[in-house]
Amino acid sequence: MKIATGHEFHDQVAAAAKAIHPDITWALCDWDCNWTQSPEGSDLIVYAGDAYTEEWVNAVTSIAPPKWAHTEDAGIDGRFYDDMRAKGVPVTHSPGANAPEVAELAFAGVMWGAKRLAELRAQQRAHQWNKLDLTALSATTVLVVGLGAIGSLVAHYAKAFGMNVLGVRRSPDPVPGVDRQGTTDDLAAFLPEADFVVLAVPISDETENLIDEAAFARMKSTATLVNVGRGALVDTSALRAALASGGIAQAFLDVLPVEPWPSDDDLWDVPNLFITPHNGSRSPMYPIRVGEMWLENLERYVKGEPLLYRAF
Repeated sequence: MKIATGHEFHDQVAAAAKAIHPDITWALCDWDCNWTQSPEGSDLIVYAGDAYTEEWVNAVTSIAPPKWAHTEDAGIDGRFYDDMRAKGVPVTHSPGANAPEVAELAFAGVMWGAKRLAELRAQQRAHQWNKLDLTALSATTVLVVGLGAIGSLVAHYAKAFGMNVLGVRRSPDPVPGVDRQGTTDDLAAFLPEADFVVLAVPISDETENLIDEAAFARMKSTATLVNVGRGALVDTSALRAALASGGIAQAFLDVLPVEPWPSDDDLWDVPNLFITPHNGSRSPMYPIRVGEMWLENLERYVKGEPLLYRAF
């Protein structure tokens, strides 16, 4: 069995993988996509760690289709997935592997807005001692759009702070900690109630530009938008206008429609906008959870059992 992935993922799982299937050959790349051997002929590929670059995607999409591909991602949008789907390659993903850390960053965005941390930091730099009125979270409402692994944790954290929690998801099945729940059809009605809007929904034809000019017009002028889903969920032009006009108070974005975001774009300089570089999942726990999910499936693959976490 030949497996193509990166050094980081290999170093983490190699010993356990050998115990499952002793006869494994590895084609490994580094961040610069230098390969220990050609990935051609790989039975399995793993899109994770240092095998998570455009160069790696170029290499593995040009070889004969593997029998199975696994990804560290929860979402499955992009060229790699389009190629695997077109070639009929089964793909398993890693739903929930990054959920705790992404939810924590989302809630950091809520706290940044509620406690006016940007203004307090600016005062420190200016050597000013001015007390500011801060928001009491227990007197606020958060709207969580997308109640999967990440969004349900955001709702849990919000409830622990005593917040009123609204939630939107496609399924009508209730989520613990959500005070009032609806579907995407209810988004327009929920937006005017929210002091914080947290986006944790996958991108699709239905959710692209979900937060557009009309959505911003429904939001409170004091609201904070937090996006940890996908950049294309938000109409960037409408966001610029809303932030400049006072349509909303501020926004916290861990994702943008183009990544990396162009360094010469003036969006970086918007004072009531906090941009982080798609950093939410970066923690030592994320690759560990991804590796555990893959090893679980490797054992099933070797035994000829159905794979878990199938994306398609």
